[in-house]
Parts: sequence; structure tokens; C-alpha cells
Amino acid sequence: MAEVDFTIDPATGELTMHVKGIAGTGCSEIAKMTSDLLGTPEHEWQTPEYYLRPQVRRQVQPRREQ
Repeated sequence: MAEVDFTIDPATGELTMHVKGIAGTGCSEIAKMTSDLLGTPEHEWQTPEYYLRPQVRRQVQPRREQ
């Protein structure tokens, strides 16, 4: 499940956002939605999760010959 943590520095007002629980570029979609609401961040970086490929399971069912 996706989780978004926000931290606001009371001295500077700087907002830090950390998207967790999404492998690959899916976190960029959530970050964009948040940026649309809160404004463009001053800094942006990707965590190691960003560079993971989402795991997709293939399901193959054999055909039944009649």
C-alpha cells in the first residue's frame, strides 16, 4: 500500500514529501498529484524503490484440447 509522509520545517516552511510502498515510476504520479495541490518542490530525488521494477506475475493457462 502506498504511503506519503509530509514534514514541514516550522522555521523555513519547507515541505518534504516521501512516497513509500510503490516500486518503479508509479511514485512519480503520486508526487505529481501532490505537487499540483501544494506547489513545485525546491528539491526532488528518487529513493532506491524508484529504480525497482514492479513485479508482474504472468499467468499461463494451458489450452484444453477437445
